[in-house]
Amino acid sequence: MFKSIIFNKALLSVCLLSLFLSGCATKIHSVSNTSYSAKSKAWKSKRARSGTVVSGPAKYTALPFSSSENAARRIEIQSQNLSSWKDLGPQIRESIEYAGRNPAGGMALKRDDLRLTWGQLRKSLEDLERLLPRLDKNPELLGKSFIWYELQSGAEMTGYYTPVIEASLTKTGPYKYPIYRVPPDLRKARPGQTHPWSEQLRKGYRVENGKILPYHSRRAIDIDQVLAGRSLEVAWLKDPVDLFYMHVQGGGVLHLPDGRLRTAVFSGTNGLSFKGLGQIMLNKGILNRNQLSREKIKEYLLSHPDRMWELMSENDSYIFFQITRGQPLGANGKPLMSMVSLATDPELIPLGSIVAFRTDIFPQEGRPSQRVNGLGLAQDTGKAIRGARLDYYIGTGNEFNYPAHHLKKVVPVYLLISRAALRR
Repeated sequence: MFKSIIFNKALLSVCLLSLFLSGCATKIHSVSNTSYSAKSKAWKSKRARSGTVVSGPAKYTALPFSSSENAARRIEIQSQNLSSWKDLGPQIRESIEYAGRNPAGGMALKRDDLRLTWGQLRKSLEDLERLLPRLDKNPELLGKSFIWYELQSGAEMTGYYTPVIEASLTKTGPYKYPIYRVPPDLRKARPGQTHPWSEQLRKGYRVENGKILPYHSRRAIDIDQVLAGRSLEVAWLKDPVDLFYMHVQGGGVLHLPDGRLRTAVFSGTNGLSFKGLGQIMLNKGILNRNQLSREKIKEYLLSHPDRMWELMSENDSYIFFQITRGQPLGANGKPLMSMVSLATDPELIPLGSIVAFRTDIFPQEGRPSQRVNGLGLAQDTGKAIRGARLDYYIGTGNEFNYPAHHLKKVVPVYLLISRAALRR
């Protein structure tokens, strides 16, 4: 009897303790029962599916240590036409110099999920530079020494290249379509100016009769010729469509009549919005979606000269250039490197960042794709590069037209930051 009483008391104590603990425990609701407000930015998926970028805000998540090592082993530097990791050295040094021009404590990336200073970005590049001699034999060191931040949505990757275009430094014969330098009346807003600037006016404006106005559009420059006769021409092209696409690419290599080469380098923009020519022609029902290759677009425009200028002028954006003897430059002011340089949105992937990715390149028509498990460097930007989007620099020369314009897919993307840099 006595033992029974003791047992019952013990049982009662256990029950009371269980009730107490259950009251303190966190309640876990099933996802299906959780309600979200209309303004909630709920993340819908951790992976890109069905060839599209997942909806929702772009978000970074750090890979586990073992996953970082495995991902590092999968990188094949030879797939980027490099013979050794050490071949990346000069390009990494260029990015180090760019990062060093920014204050070490300044924010290179300021997001809810990831914040990085320019000092941390530079330290990451320096640590990668020191690792290069060891990575050919021990690629897993890239996983041990760096945290791999996965962009959960993936990113849409496209390709670009530097075309070689027939040109002359003087207006002669068939060379009659001008490349303009930055006009002296093109202005940009300065920090502290009190005018209620729109985003476009901050990028480019003019003052006329005391009024602040948007700068001249492509229509005004190409059709109305408002810049003609002002000694702003720096070169002349044979083909107006080549000129338009040089604006899209942000530069080009000029092949002069005497065989010399010069480079047209981006030096400014009118600040107006970019609109793709393919989208313009698709919206008007001129071409269907299967015909939107550059070759088909150019063929249509040259065979319809009465419509060509009107169609091209619907892209208000206009680019100005300077002519140099050097290589094509990225937004960091440094030469681009084939199969390494990337154009990114600095709000998501800052200039100078180390980026791992996987994609497929179609080298020529009729040939199978080639897998690239690569490590790239964010060294360029572009008007159309916004959010989860990468533009991969394929190379200089017209032979890169096909692979550049047949690259469009969602790819896995990782931002690599040195573990030592994050301890700062």
